[in-house]
Amino acid sequence: MSDDLLALGEFISSADFTSAPGPTQQTVDQAARASLLCALVGIEQEQWIWNFPILAARGGAKATGAVKLLAGLFDVFEGVGHLGTAAGAADFDPMDPGPSHSAIPATLASCVTLDQSPKEDADILVGSSVLAGIEAARRIRGAISGTRPGVGYHSAGVYGAVAAAASAARTLRLNPRECANAVAIAIDRFSGLGINSAATLVGVTHFGWGTIHGLEAALLASQGWTASHDIGRAFATQFAASQIDLSALAKPTSVSLTDALVFKWYPCNIYTNLVVLTLEQVNQQPIDRIEIKMPWIPHLDCPQPSGVREARNSAQAVAAIAGAGDTSYAAFSGENGEWNPSPEVKRLLQRIEVVMDRSAPTDLSKASVGVRVWRGSSMVHEQERSMKDLRGWGRDHAKKLVSGDGGQRHVEAIYDGSIVSGFQYVQGRRRAIILGKGNEP
Repeated sequence: MSDDLLALGEFISSADFTSAPGPTQQTVDQAARASLLCALVGIEQEQWIWNFPILAARGGAKATGAVKLLAGLFDVFEGVGHLGTAAGAADFDPMDPGPSHSAIPATLASCVTLDQSPKEDADILVGSSVLAGIEAARRIRGAISGTRPGVGYHSAGVYGAVAAAASAARTLRLNPRECANAVAIAIDRFSGLGINSAATLVGVTHFGWGTIHGLEAALLASQGWTASHDIGRAFATQFAASQIDLSALAKPTSVSLTDALVFKWYPCNIYTNLVVLTLEQVNQQPIDRIEIKMPWIPHLDCPQPSGVREARNSAQAVAAIAGAGDTSYAAFSGENGEWNPSPEVKRLLQRIEVVMDRSAPTDLSKASVGVRVWRGSSMVHEQERSMKDLRGWGRDHAKKLVSGDGGQRHVEAIYDGSIVSGFQYVQGRRRAIILGKGNEP
């Protein structure tokens, strides 16, 4: 076995939430709860994203054989793949530089394996497991340089699988060698193309499959299964245009988790979150023109998005939505099909210029986004903000995002109790909606 991979396994096996610095504990807690809220909003607001369990459970003409088979794909592991996909559809997940999208699969995989774990404080165990998952994904991501968002693999199906494998392995109390095997198996399961990450529905399933693949890897490792430990060769196959440094697996990342993990505050692409935050400072009055300067991420330059998902990954559409003054979750969401923005959003959409710099870094620890705003011929606001400043958020912001029917109850369930009770609430809501009891508490 590679010494580097075994060193990573040793870290995963020994990850300890209680010995982490206070700020790191807070960040892990914020990541876990935000991840659960992502899943909850996904099943509440984005039921059409993966509607096969609902169609199969309720029967009728639409419950064909194909629908039943598709429903069953995500039914294994207590529906964790469905939750991962729903969480990806909610699109305000915590992210690590790279990014790794690691907190969603790590949290869900940890909680699913709790009933197979030694009895101890469940929240502490989940905290240790999420910490292990995020850090393991960061180290794997740190070993690979030269990749860009939207090119090659989508990180949710790659580093997310590693995060879920490490998280579940830690919850299962696997030994270092078994934890290393879990990561090796997860690497075998890497999937999801970057070209599908933004506008397509299949791109949302990368989160679900990342969760399933990682959880499967940990469970197989617990039964003595292994995969090739020549991960240098594996990475060279999967990331042919990149540089590989396996020493990154054996050493802690140079930036602390507290300083590295960034959070989407709004359900749109991470790079456009700074656009929303900036425009909130000036959108109390009508805006006439917006200019955005950002790194070169081609799929975000989309001046005429056709559907809701494409709009949430369009720099122009996000700026128009935020400039029009509505930044709740519902403003970025909607049914499948054609995107029908409000008249004010349509007006602004024609007056937004996006300038992408090919030389600008996309690493979230280094990237920045600039916004300039005009009313008439007068520029009224100019600001450049760093991606690394998108730090964690708690109960108050969650309440703002999910205001409306049931919103207060959902926030209380996620933020006022334990992580485990929050997960149980999310699972309960999933079952209720599938069975057609979505209005019941």
